[in-house]
Amino acid sequence: MTAKRPSVMLNTVLVILVILSIFPIFFMISNAFKDGVQTAANPFSIQFAKPFGSNFLLAWQVLSPAFFRTVVIVLISVLGIVALAMLSAYSFGRLDFPGKKMLFNIVFGLLLIPGFLTLIPLFLEIKNLGLLNSKWGLILPYIAGNQAFAIFVFRTFIQSLPGELFEAAYIDGASDIQIFTKVVIPLSVPIMVTIALLNINGLWGDYVLPSLILDPNHSTVAVTIANFQPPQDAPNINAGNMQDAAFTVSSIPIAALFLFLMRYFVSGITNGAIKM
Repeated sequence: MTAKRPSVMLNTVLVILVILSIFPIFFMISNAFKDGVQTAANPFSIQFAKPFGSNFLLAWQVLSPAFFRTVVIVLISVLGIVALAMLSAYSFGRLDFPGKKMLFNIVFGLLLIPGFLTLIPLFLEIKNLGLLNSKWGLILPYIAGNQAFAIFVFRTFIQSLPGELFEAAYIDGASDIQIFTKVVIPLSVPIMVTIALLNINGLWGDYVLPSLILDPNHSTVAVTIANFQPPQDAPNINAGNMQDAAFTVSSIPIAALFLFLMRYFVSGITNGAIKM
């Protein structure tokens, strides 16, 4: 029995979707290599400003302090999200304590609250704690604000693990801490990578909270790129070219992470889809 060949219409739709997905990336990268005159003449052409790559050099000079600052903020935040969510999910999934179901329902209910509704109270709380213009003014809200979804995913995965696995560990004399570190964590690596990548992608491009908490001159990548201004001694370079170059540079770490960890990411997404 031969498989049916995809129809021409289906292939056409897929090609159109691929083009629509790739075109913005092509447009960004191509304009990153141009100067203001070339962009004004034809923004869709493939041209290179002289000297080659000058936009990237200028963009990196402005972007580098914010780049490393953002790396520190995102790294600490994601480690905190994954670590605390795993501990909470194990408690909800395998331990018995009074009020467990009600507490989990409260945590799950946080997913139904739009983030913009809590923005003003969050800002006032950060201000009252004296965390304005501090990295911790972003890190702590990031960790707390992204717990609900991570706990839900981790708990669902932990509950799906065979109960015999935990019973055998208890019979061998393992404590809950040993089971968590030697059984649950190794099995949860794909889910952990998936949650980490999703949060890295979201936090790396966050603009709203950093623009409220940090000074514009000491902020993150997204705010720095939004405030880009062309140098006074480079009349042919406009803000758009520099922003495209900065966007390209800032996208490289995220793209590299996804490519390097794609196997774990796909496995985590698949496992989560099946078990949820």
